[in-house]
Amino acid sequence: MTGEKAFDCVEMKAKIQEELLREEQELGPEEAKRRQWQRALNDPILGPLLAKLTAQDRGRKRQELTR
Repeated sequence: MTGEKAFDCVEMKAKIQEELLREEQELGPEEAKRRQWQRALNDPILGPLLAKLTAQDRGRKRQELTR
C-alpha cells in the first residue's frame, strides 16, 4: 500500500506559506494582515468561529473596564 497520496498536508502548508509570504512582500505587512483577516472572517467555517471569539473577547475587555 505505497501508492501516491491523494492529499499531502505538508505540501499544502508549504504552498500556503509561500503565498502568504509573497502577499506580504507585495502589499506590506499591515495590508497583508488586514486581507488575511478579512478572508478568514468571510470563510464559511472560520468566519462564525472568529466572530464568536472576538465578541467574547470584547465582552471580557468591557468587564475589565467596568471594574
